Amino acid sequence: MPQSSPAFTGTPALNQNQNEYNFGYNQGFLTGTDLSVTFNNNYTTTNNAFTAYSPQLQSVFNAQLTQHLLQGFGWGVNGRFIAQAKNDRRIADSAFRSQLLYTVNQVENIYWGLVSAYEDLQAKQRSLEQSSQLLSDDRKQLEIGTLAPLDVVSANSAVETDKQALITSQSNLEYQQLVMKQAISRSLDDPTLANAPVIPTDRVSLVQMPEESQSADDLVRLANANSPAIEQSIITLKNDEITLKGAKNGLLPVVDVYAFYGAAALGGSQNPGCVNFGATGETSCPPGQYPTVNYGNTFQNLFDSSGPNKGVGFNISVPIRNRFAQSVQARSELEYRQAQMRLQQLYVQTRMNVVNQQFALTNDRASVQSAIATRDYDQQSLDSELKKLHLGASTTALVLQQQRALAIAENTVISSTAKYAIDRAQLSQILASTLDRYGISLAEAATGTITQQPTIPGLEPAKKLPEVNLPGQQQNLQQQQQQPVPEPQNAPHPPPMPEQPPTAPEQPPTAPQQPQ
Repeated sequence: MPQSSPAFTGTPALNQNQNEYNFGYNQGFLTGTDLSVTFNNNYTTTNNAFTAYSPQLQSVFNAQLTQHLLQGFGWGVNGRFIAQAKNDRRIADSAFRSQLLYTVNQVENIYWGLVSAYEDLQAKQRSLEQSSQLLSDDRKQLEIGTLAPLDVVSANSAVETDKQALITSQSNLEYQQLVMKQAISRSLDDPTLANAPVIPTDRVSLVQMPEESQSADDLVRLANANSPAIEQSIITLKNDEITLKGAKNGLLPVVDVYAFYGAAALGGSQNPGCVNFGATGETSCPPGQYPTVNYGNTFQNLFDSSGPNKGVGFNISVPIRNRFAQSVQARSELEYRQAQMRLQQLYVQTRMNVVNQQFALTNDRASVQSAIATRDYDQQSLDSELKKLHLGASTTALVLQQQRALAIAENTVISSTAKYAIDRAQLSQILASTLDRYGISLAEAATGTITQQPTIPGLEPAKKLPEVNLPGQQQNLQQQQQQPVPEPQNAPHPPPMPEQPPTAPEQPPTAPQQPQ
């Protein structure tokens, strides 16, 4: 580089080459301690006549340790982001458990809907069989002239009504089966699975569960300890508390104490073009005037106190009207108070849900028992009315009336039993005890690898009753078994009616004969 004043470099054109090798290390500790280490190295060659060494080796080392005494002091402030990250992981696990509880509860509700539809179809089949038998008996009596034609018309109307109710019940059962298959399978692309019937094998047991007899306070304590929503709210409150502590710490003044140690070392080989100033002017440096120092000796001189730079000190910084830090602290305070209110609301809501659900179970059990008693009474009344009819002491209208009362009573039993089962499952979800009661492992649910089958208490095997008839599904399955390649299925045919006993052909109405 051309020089405008060669007097400062001893040459009209300065040629200089410099290589830098710098290293730095910074480390912050949770206690509020900062460590800073720098290690700089320069390798310089130059034709400057006033430089003693060329090439020149220069090393500078500095290590400084700083401790925050007010702002930024302590593990609680500096480790808050680590603690909040761990809490966020716990919130995610709790949310997964909550979703799992909800999913199991939904599948259980779908199952009880399927059970209700299955039992309703069985009840409709029994009702149709009874009305068909009554119609057959009435026609026989009409043939021998012991019954008015209007009674046959009334019985035939009841049969047609039961047929329509049976078709509706069959459609509802097929829909409930489809809902169940959709809930437990990934897809319904397989035609065999889509058309396969689902037969429920368990029914709800009316044996009293322990939760029904426990005190409300015990159930509330259990729900508060296991509820995922309360757990998430508590963890969120802890995060807000940590954030509030950090915001309050940001309002404190900065008071730091520090200590440092450093050194500088110089080495290299004597510059061949160096000169000395003297009384006689500029003279060339004699050989050996500047002893050669290699890099090893240069590095050693950093730690032998030949050129040290060390000391201790402290730093104080007091912010005045720190509006930003004050706004952060105020916002954090409000968020913390809101989290406290949400937690208290969850406690109150949980208590209300537990108490209401326990009351609902008590009412449901009473409703089931009352419905069963009414059904038994109507069944006995129907049997008695049929005996009277055979003896000529009753009418077809009274028998049909008793059949309708029995059908209503059976529907009431089915609906009240299903409501009892659903409410019992809902109480388990509120108590967050579904997974423990059923033996479902949260780890296995997360990985998708199930090694232990769940056990479900409060169930009993279904009674040995005739299976329901679903012609639409059976026809679809038979068609798929006969065809190697699945084809689009047509709309299901109307289900056939139960077989009726042969009856005599209808005769045109005749005038009733007068008794002899």
